[in-house]
Amino acid sequence: MTLISDDFLADNPDLRFYVNHWIDWAILAEEVEYKGFSEELANAGDGYTNTMEARDVYADVLSLAGQLAAGEIAPRAAQIDREGLELVDGEVVLPDAMTEIFHTLAETGLHGMCVPREFGGMNVPLMVYFLSGELFARADVSVMAHFGFHGGIAMALLVYSALEGTATVDPETGGIVDCRFADAVRDIVENAEWGSMDITEPGAGSDVGAMRTRGVQNADGQWFVTGQKIFITSGNGKYHIVLARTEDAGESDDPMAGLGGLSLFLVEAWSEDASGDRVRHATLSRIEEKLGHHASPTVAVDFDNAPAELIGKRGEGFKLMLLLMNNARISVGFEGLGVCEAALRMARAYAAERVSMGKTINKHELIADYIDEMENTVVGLRAICVDAGFSEELAQRKRLRLMYAPPEDAAEKRALEREVKDLAWQSRLNTPLLKYMAAEAAVDMARQTLQIHGGYGYTTEYGAEKLLRDALVLPIYEGTSQI
Repeated sequence: MTLISDDFLADNPDLRFYVNHWIDWAILAEEVEYKGFSEELANAGDGYTNTMEARDVYADVLSLAGQLAAGEIAPRAAQIDREGLELVDGEVVLPDAMTEIFHTLAETGLHGMCVPREFGGMNVPLMVYFLSGELFARADVSVMAHFGFHGGIAMALLVYSALEGTATVDPETGGIVDCRFADAVRDIVENAEWGSMDITEPGAGSDVGAMRTRGVQNADGQWFVTGQKIFITSGNGKYHIVLARTEDAGESDDPMAGLGGLSLFLVEAWSEDASGDRVRHATLSRIEEKLGHHASPTVAVDFDNAPAELIGKRGEGFKLMLLLMNNARISVGFEGLGVCEAALRMARAYAAERVSMGKTINKHELIADYIDEMENTVVGLRAICVDAGFSEELAQRKRLRLMYAPPEDAAEKRALEREVKDLAWQSRLNTPLLKYMAAEAAVDMARQTLQIHGGYGYTTEYGAEKLLRDALVLPIYEGTSQI
């Protein structure tokens, strides 16, 4: 069975169609490159001469991601799955190959691909990040998941600062040039630190309003968080975005009794003392032994009066969390798409070589129908993924422009407000549909691939069982299919 490729973008004509033809990179570039386009900016390394030049760079970044996925990640996927993770003296120990992969990713600067240049990033559209997610997930979902909690957390902190009014924004362009969380953003981009989204608790998963982790403010105005979070992906990182209860609830009809009493915090898991030793403010009490995603750390995090920074206002936690969750759900959609692409290729390659009853099994009508159906599913999912990602990115960027650099002309401002509303509606419509369809399709296609392999699929030799193990969590995390 031959599955060798040196570039997961170059070998995928449907994905290349979106990159080269369907996605309107000019529109995205005009939003992302808030300083405009000029030779002066290009010569200074602070922009591009025109949108075509920007598009070429975006394509180069995706090509790099495709080559890393094929050359660095995929060949090590089975190894990091076998070796798994350990919790030693309160710290997660990654497989050596996983550490090597992320060292390479850090060297390329991909952790900061969407982060503005002022913070050390590449300043490419979020769409490039989403598409990279498909490429990495096709290679290995553990890598894709852990990768997402680097730049994804950095971008979330930038957006949160902008929304709460603590970002420094160029009034002429609407571009973020500084923010309250600048040190954390630069730490992620320059030092390959990462973060996590700490929401789930024992007894409070889908029922977010049942949360018991507390955020308490002392007389000096300093916030502290106490409680336990579980099932936290990449929770061994430094920067934790934590949802906690800050308001005492009264009767069941008290608006603070449920979601209205939640606030959002940034907690640094550790700091360094004068001698450079790590002092922990959040401890890891457990690492989950999972069915799949063996190289992706999933941990329980304990906060015991941990110093915290309030994000936004008291009581806005659920609303702010949804902004992060929305992008995470789109990312899961692209993750599911990557699993589907891997499953399709594995099934197609095996069926083209396995001989039964005098011919390869891809010549048997039933198997041929299965593979045709899988191909159609992948093509359809990719269309929904790209459309959802495009709408969400434009909605976010135009909303920030409306806040910080609105058109002076009243008619133009009303037109922009309508556009933001329409884009947000489209994104809200697409996101849950995408997450549901891609997650369920990934499970179905991985299961079908295992079946096409027959008895060999039930062994670890071909990797079909790994695809299924890895896919099964997609309908569960970042909001279950039933939610």
